[in-house]
Amino acid sequence: MLVNIYLHLKSNRLLLVLFLFLQISGNLPAQTISLEQCIDTALQYNRTIKLLKQDGSLAEEKNKETIGNLLPKLNGMADYRYYTDLPYQLMPAAAFGGQAGSYKEVQFGVPHSLNANLQLTVPVYNPVVLGVIKTTRIARDLAELQLIKTDEEVVMEVSNAYYNAQILLTQLAFLDSNIVNTNKLVQTTILINQQQLAKGTDVDRLKLQLDQISNQRSTVFSQQQQVLNALKFLMGKPISDSIEVEIGVKAEVERDFQPQLTTDILLINKKIAFNNSELRGLQNSKLPTLGLYGVYGTTGFGTTGSNSFFNFHPIGYVGAQLSVPLFNGTVTRHKIVQKKIDIQKTNLQKEMATEKSKLDLINAEMQYALANQNIVTVGNQIKLAKKIYNNTVLQNKQGVANITDLLLADNALREVQQNYIVAMVNLRKSELEYKRASGNLISIKN
Repeated sequence: MLVNIYLHLKSNRLLLVLFLFLQISGNLPAQTISLEQCIDTALQYNRTIKLLKQDGSLAEEKNKETIGNLLPKLNGMADYRYYTDLPYQLMPAAAFGGQAGSYKEVQFGVPHSLNANLQLTVPVYNPVVLGVIKTTRIARDLAELQLIKTDEEVVMEVSNAYYNAQILLTQLAFLDSNIVNTNKLVQTTILINQQQLAKGTDVDRLKLQLDQISNQRSTVFSQQQQVLNALKFLMGKPISDSIEVEIGVKAEVERDFQPQLTTDILLINKKIAFNNSELRGLQNSKLPTLGLYGVYGTTGFGTTGSNSFFNFHPIGYVGAQLSVPLFNGTVTRHKIVQKKIDIQKTNLQKEMATEKSKLDLINAEMQYALANQNIVTVGNQIKLAKKIYNNTVLQNKQGVANITDLLLADNALREVQQNYIVAMVNLRKSELEYKRASGNLISIKN
């Protein structure tokens, strides 16, 4: 139908070629997807989320690494030595019948020495490692919350892109309707002009308006394609894929949002727990550590030459090691003071975030209610503007209304349509903000 309209516009042949190209391109099969499908796809394939999942895996492995510090350790050790000069020892000369109080240098041992041992160490009590394990566990939870925070951000971006695509699609529908109506007016005015009942300038004014609407449609179509490309990028899909959004847009979302703790508050709570765990770890570093160990192996001694030999002898022993930190130059004390300051700062941040969350929720409720009210009001205005436009067209055919009245009615209709687009944008933005402020943006938080 639109192609037939443009065929009547001899002055718009270049625009006709562009329009035909867009129509042919639009005939390619495109997958129509819902917002829920877009969000599910983005949560699975979005590249930013994939990066955060890797960070979560790293935090999990770090926690397992610290737990491994409490497990027994078994080491194998081998040591071979060849003495080019045997070590000296001082022996009392009296042992060999010499003068008391004097010493004699004596070389002990053989040139070749080989030790091969197994050493088992078992941590019994290490408060530092226990504190690090708890801290890394909290760090893992922090990584999970940060992933949820990123999920929320992606949901916001995908929803905004999807709503923008829907709104632009609705605007295209309005423009197509305006093109059809204006073209009918052009054809009618041409016939009236041929009967010398209308001026030639009236025809030109309508043609100019039709050309302006057509140009506006081309711009909006380009904008929608750009938004769809951005949506595909957020979903992790190739830009070459062809998708379309659902054209049906509900004016009001039927949902009662129950306020919950937002992810920002959950993150701050977890950061406070993380800082407290680090503080306890610093305090525990003043406590002693206890470990058991055991060694079993063999020692070989030998020599070369005419009386060469190499004999092995077993060796084994067990023991316990107690380490008590006494003084490290007040380093630990200053670290504890710094960590307490960090905790105070985090508590202040929590107070600020809590108050801001309350304020955001109150404002979001008001904006959401106002946006729902406006969309209904503007919807009624569109119905009234269409009624006025249709009556003006009928009056023009009857010779009661002139072309100026028609243009005024048409401009009024397009203005109300633009108001509807603005109201729809405000509704979608306020809906997303209400979900975020009430902690209902995604349903995977515990």
